[in-house]
Amino acid sequence: MPLRHNIAMSDIQPLPHLSTRPPSALSALLFDSNETDARCRLYEQAERVWLCPADSAAADIHRALHDIEQAAHDGAFIILSLSFEAYRAFSSATHLPEIIKPQVDEELPRTPILQAVAFRSLRLLDKNAALAWLDAQANPHTQTHLSTPTAAISAAQFHANIAEIRERIAAGQTYQVNLTFPYRAQLRAFVPNDESSAAHPNNNDSVLFATFAQLVRAVNVPYAGLLLLPENSLLSFSPELFFELDGLQLRTRPMKGTAPLGATPEETARIADALANDEKNRAENLMILDLLRNDVARLPQTRAVHVPERFHVQSYGSILQMTSTVQAELRAQPSLLALFDALFPCGSITGAPKHETLRIIQGIEPYARGAYCGAIGYIQRDANEPSLLQMRMNVAIRTLETRATPIIEPYGIARWPIQCSVGAGITYDSEAEAEWQECALKAQFLARHTAPFELIETMRLIREPVTARVQQWRVPEEYLNAHRERMMRSAQILNFVWNEDAFSACLEQARQHAQALAATSPKESALRLRISLNSDGTFTAQLAPLEAWTTPVPFAVYPEPMHSANPMLAHKTSMRAAYNHALAQAKAEGLFDYVFVNERGEITEGARSCILLQLDGAWYTPPLASGLLPSVVRTLELRNPEKRIRQQKLTLSDLHRAEQILLGNAVYGWLSARESAVDARERPVGTIR
Repeated sequence: MPLRHNIAMSDIQPLPHLSTRPPSALSALLFDSNETDARCRLYEQAERVWLCPADSAAADIHRALHDIEQAAHDGAFIILSLSFEAYRAFSSATHLPEIIKPQVDEELPRTPILQAVAFRSLRLLDKNAALAWLDAQANPHTQTHLSTPTAAISAAQFHANIAEIRERIAAGQTYQVNLTFPYRAQLRAFVPNDESSAAHPNNNDSVLFATFAQLVRAVNVPYAGLLLLPENSLLSFSPELFFELDGLQLRTRPMKGTAPLGATPEETARIADALANDEKNRAENLMILDLLRNDVARLPQTRAVHVPERFHVQSYGSILQMTSTVQAELRAQPSLLALFDALFPCGSITGAPKHETLRIIQGIEPYARGAYCGAIGYIQRDANEPSLLQMRMNVAIRTLETRATPIIEPYGIARWPIQCSVGAGITYDSEAEAEWQECALKAQFLARHTAPFELIETMRLIREPVTARVQQWRVPEEYLNAHRERMMRSAQILNFVWNEDAFSACLEQARQHAQALAATSPKESALRLRISLNSDGTFTAQLAPLEAWTTPVPFAVYPEPMHSANPMLAHKTSMRAAYNHALAQAKAEGLFDYVFVNERGEITEGARSCILLQLDGAWYTPPLASGLLPSVVRTLELRNPEKRIRQQKLTLSDLHRAEQILLGNAVYGWLSARESAVDARERPVGTIR
């Protein structure tokens, strides 16, 4: 495949097996900071693109870097992403075999060796303004779920890899190997896609904005970045500076040595002090420090190399990490190619010596690293000295890589497969299980901030006599079957594990618990039973007493519309923030419920009930297309031919003129209701005919 670089925006075409993002959607936001400078860089209005596919020749990559450098000198604002496999183009990989490894997930396209975009617009923002911009790009009607990440290899395989590395060290081939492996996760989004989303024309990218905003608020790192590139999307939360070039000053800060935060600030301080003085971690850090110092000294026109800081420990999110700093004074600024030829990849994510260690990594690691352990950053002309460039590149650790466009699943669900890798520096003294746990610790930056949800069913558990002395608790069979059907359907659609035996066991456990409660509360004839299903197939049950209500129950219309295009409205889940808020407000105001309307003014449902209106003697309920849950009581009424319930779009005017109003759910059944509002009229109590 020929090199695709220096491309006009109108000429961008998808690479084989890749889905290219529209040129108008290319953008980047970098959280760019150091000790003296903290600002965020927002890039918009893309002009040119450089792309080098995974199988690009070194000459093609060199030519692209030369073109990028020239564009930066001409005044373009450049965003650059190099995959780890770009090392094949530089001197660190001289005489290494050409090996192109598979992606960890077939649904992920091969990561391009190089992606760069030239932008017309660069805005410098403080952190609060950058977060506000992110929030503005996210569609408020979109719900997202990031699954708990899982390791792509087993602990046994990791242990075996470490054993092999120990053999290589004993043979004198290397001193340290940075051993990595990927974690897999799935980002799912329930994206509205209709005219009400006109303010967010690219709903798919809005999901990535929202996800990045959530994670960047949760982790404290100086070199985070969201890159919406032509062939993939990168969400990077890197704490590690690869290098920065400012005039004739070059600085790099390798990171090596990890420990968890303590439960208290005092405990964290003790752990940090222990890490800073730990002989093993200091030795690893010093080894990589010397490697980076040697790499920097290889640059042409290097005047002097200094190490102003060693073994500095700082917290980043959930962990502590040790860094050292290497600075160089240059006689002249090296070319972009010379910089990467001398420094890439960063020694902290290879090991030492770099050349032979890369050969070992090639042979041991089963998957391509992709964006992970590569570099992400910016290049631009120096504002004070136009003949020079400014650059800052991170080491792309703690980096999520996914597709440019999602996989569209049934029922309006968009899915992004996620790759997020971790690694550990392995020496001869490394303990395999401790290193495995360290990798799990590093993955927690993502795992601690996932947003799991549950499927739920809320039903009425009733007590009825079996004999004069024996009573049993049960859910009426018709209702139980309807609850089971609905939960099973949602489990299938949302990829939850369903086990019928586990469901029955959970129900039986709840019945036994109710029997025990009855001994202390013999007057209770019914209880509220909530069964929850986790994505792994685990069921839990909760019991609660019923509230007492006198009919007609009061309700009001909720002042904010519900978005009908949200496909999650068809599933009863724990992602119920809007419902919970409305119900809490209703209870505070002495109401049974709040009834929602959608963005078109159509009545949908209540926070805990469905609705029936009697109009001109006939009974009507809103259709599912208005945006509502297929309530169990609603479903059973519609199945009953004797009731003759009709589905019809209903408006507030229909509500106001209704002869009778019923609110219903599986716990309370149908309750006559009256609107509690200033202009509400008293309505007679009614039943369904």
